[in-house]
Amino acid sequence: MTTERIGIPLQIEHLAWFSQHLGRRFRAAGLRIQCHDNQEAGIHWKVACPDEYQAAILQGWHEGMQDTFPQYLASNGVWITEVLADDVSASSDAFYRAGLLVVAQAKALLELSGRACNKA
Repeated sequence: MTTERIGIPLQIEHLAWFSQHLGRRFRAAGLRIQCHDNQEAGIHWKVACPDEYQAAILQGWHEGMQDTFPQYLASNGVWITEVLADDVSASSDAFYRAGLLVVAQAKALLELSGRACNKA
C-alpha cells in the first residue's frame, strides 16, 4: 500500500498560527512546515528557533503525530521552515499548541482533498 492510499501528508507546506486572548494579553505562536515523503526521515529545522521554544514545539508535534500519523516520521521528513515568535505574546505553551495545530491542519488538508486519514 502506498503512502498516498493510507492517508498521510505527502508534499505539502502550510502555516499554523495559534493565538488566544487572555484578558489583557495574548499568547501566540506560529509554525510553517513542509512534509516530504521523498526526503530524509525525521524532523529538520531550516530556520533558527529560540532555544526556549524548541522542546515545546517538538512535544506538541510528537503528541499530535502519535494520535494522527503514528508511523509518519519513521519514513518521511518534516521541515520546520518558519518559526513566528512575537516578542510580547510568544510562550512555550503557545508553541506547544502551535505544534499540535500544525498536525491537526495536515489532517484537515487530507480530509478536504478526499483522502481519509488512516492510522494503519
